[in-house]
Amino acid sequence: MSSPSGSNGSHRAFLGVCATLCICLLLTLFVGWKWYFENLSNRNMLIELAKKAEARAQGLEKMGLMIDTGAATPSPSAPPASNVSELPAPASATAPPSDDELPGKFSIKELPLLETSEEVVQALAMLDQYWKIEAWQDKVPFVARSDRVSDLMKDFYETQKGADPMPGGLVSKARYQIDGIEILYFSYTSNRPSGTLEVAMLRETDGKFRIDWESLTGYGEMSFGDFREKRPVKPVTLRAYARRFEYFNFEFSDADKYLCVKLTAGNGESSIYAYCERGTKLARWLESDMAGTGPTSLKGYTVQVSFPPNAQSNQCVFLNKLLTPRWLSLR
Repeated sequence: MSSPSGSNGSHRAFLGVCATLCICLLLTLFVGWKWYFENLSNRNMLIELAKKAEARAQGLEKMGLMIDTGAATPSPSAPPASNVSELPAPASATAPPSDDELPGKFSIKELPLLETSEEVVQALAMLDQYWKIEAWQDKVPFVARSDRVSDLMKDFYETQKGADPMPGGLVSKARYQIDGIEILYFSYTSNRPSGTLEVAMLRETDGKFRIDWESLTGYGEMSFGDFREKRPVKPVTLRAYARRFEYFNFEFSDADKYLCVKLTAGNGESSIYAYCERGTKLARWLESDMAGTGPTSLKGYTVQVSFPPNAQSNQCVFLNKLLTPRWLSLR
């Protein structure tokens, strides 16, 4: 016995509605899941970009360079407007360090970086080749301003018995223009006290990028060992990792009078304590710039330091001058 035609029609209509609802539900789920996974992917990408930007910013801060993501921005951590001459040695252990002008402002602008560009590929290849070279004379063609720096390299490798830092994994890379000079910047993991190795490569007049060797090695006029042994009373230029410290002894035992900064060699093998009088421009600047420093949060400074006459120890010195609040010098 056949069903009434009305009943069949209602059944077919019901199935049609169900099918339509199922299709709509599937489409909704498909669109929803697609939207979710696209947003998740975008979120992960943004997190990864933020991590890279933070790592790059931390590396720049250790070099004494800070940028605003906008246009070129002056920074309080800046190179001096002119070359700094040496200061006379203090006359006594109570003589305050110089209170002349602190480093001035400079402009820094982040430029677009194409990681697959020929310049970046060649720069990384140059660095890979540089690490493998043993004789320092063969490294000279790889460094910027080699006419001047070659004499410093001879002093560093032959007299000071220094050695190049060795990089770990590549953490970040960037491209900047600082006071009109184009720079490629690479940051590697490292066993240095800061935990990172920052490499700056400067574009020279022939258009090629070469290594800023002085900031790479943390070059100073003397090794920390020689400085402590010879105890010069004439200011000596050193590059060091710096942080606030509370050590007051010998000529600098008055904690109310002196501000203490611990200076550690780039290789982490030696350190000294440098002092300036509280209340001076230099002390106030240091208190502000070094407010967040600690055992693993260090500043890279280029300083002039000297021993008091007839120094009572080989580790407590005058902080005569802050040349640049970083190791990179563009002057």
